[in-house]
Amino acid sequence: MESEPFVGEESEHEVCWFCPSVRLPAGGFDVFERPTRECAFDPADGFRYTVVGRVPVCVHPGKVGLPPGRYASEGRPMPAREPRPVVVERAAEAEPEPEAEVVGVVRAQRRERRQVPAPYAGALPVGLPQELTGLAAWVAELARGAQPQDLAEVLAGAEAAALTRFPEAEVLEVLRRVLSGG
Repeated sequence: MESEPFVGEESEHEVCWFCPSVRLPAGGFDVFERPTRECAFDPADGFRYTVVGRVPVCVHPGKVGLPPGRYASEGRPMPAREPRPVVVERAAEAEPEPEAEVVGVVRAQRRERRQVPAPYAGALPVGLPQELTGLAAWVAELARGAQPQDLAEVLAGAEAAALTRFPEAEVLEVLRRVLSGG
């Protein structure tokens, strides 16, 4: 088994940042067609695992570029990797670019898309607790009071406000716990 993650910086796959494919090698995780009870979400660390054996699971086969399979839990062989075509628009009269330059441009564009979104620019919600122990209840209350179309904005504001007082890792853990219903 390889030691490099299945999906690295050089990969053309647009997987979720928490996907096991970005931290485990090929064959080190299972791929399910969609989330099920067989691959429960663990609010303690924010990842999905099989209920039996606690094997990491990706639930987006199209994003990771693998068909669903029990690659780690049952030792199923990994399918051969097929490179995805690189499409680059060029002017008809332009001289063709060397392939290395085209691939470099595509990789740079892909890295650019993975950048962190712009900092939250809206008004910060009021009532931020002084202690970390009250943060989960505050975030949950804000989320419950939000209209469906405003939920993303409310959560972004809550996160931005919390980051003014608490460490990033603690805020992330609280957000994961609240959003997973824990």
